[in-house]
Amino acid sequence: MGQHSDNASGNHSPVTDADAPRPIASDWLSLRRPADEAARQASLPLLTELQDFLAARAVPSKGEEKDADDQAVRIFDLGAGTGANQAWLAPHLDMPQHWTLIDHDPDLLELTMGAPAIDGVIGTEAVVAGIEDLGEILDADPQTSRQRFVTCSALLDLLTPEQLNTLCSALVESQTAALFSLSVTGTMTIDPADPLDNALNDAFNQHQNRGGRAGARGVDLTGQFLARAGFTVTTVDTPWELTGDHSELITRFLNDRADAVLEEEPGLAGDVSQWLERRSEQAADGSLQLTIGHRDLLALPPRQ
Repeated sequence: MGQHSDNASGNHSPVTDADAPRPIASDWLSLRRPADEAARQASLPLLTELQDFLAARAVPSKGEEKDADDQAVRIFDLGAGTGANQAWLAPHLDMPQHWTLIDHDPDLLELTMGAPAIDGVIGTEAVVAGIEDLGEILDADPQTSRQRFVTCSALLDLLTPEQLNTLCSALVESQTAALFSLSVTGTMTIDPADPLDNALNDAFNQHQNRGGRAGARGVDLTGQFLARAGFTVTTVDTPWELTGDHSELITRFLNDRADAVLEEEPGLAGDVSQWLERRSEQAADGSLQLTIGHRDLLALPPRQ
């Protein structure tokens, strides 16, 4: 997506057409994947809660034979893009799964559908669509056991509050669970500190709100909406913890962040250039440590 965010350059294309989304930088996907996977270890307890909920929702068969696909949990992956969310999540779910990959970019979906098979996934389909289509997609789902959930990774901050409302409304109306991963929180800590860190991070966060996007408020707005609707909402912090072992990722991250700051505040060009030069030298010698805030959210509808 190449939108100068640790999320926005992430593992999918945005499901919003607002503000002219930019194409994915494909090399960024492989660079960020180890950091994403390490961060998501903190959210494993959410998967236990989710699987317990889905198991309790299963409707016993009444003597009627069902094939494997009928018995599988159905997973709807928003902004599925290159499939990184499925690749991480599927092996951590101890249940047969049928995935529906949803994205605006048909080329990305074609690549994902050609990826190697994943254990536990017994069916995958791709749908070229977006947030505004989720309600219709859920209504058309043939699953009768209610064992299903909606997921996304690194997406909520790219949506406008109106789109978040559309997403949450679809979940509430269909009483469907959700697991939303790696939403940015707007926090960044760099060690050693630099006098310009806070000012540049503030400018970056303003850039994340361009086009009316929710930015760092995305995960909180989503949680508030669903909690008001009676869902049980649980969040877990899943920060990137980057060290000298991630020097290539850090260098790319800092350059993309500098570009975003300059788009937001062109008058900072001199400061940004000096900051980036200092930080690039530190990244090259392995002395930088970065903590980039993310949060995962699990939302479960009332048990019936």
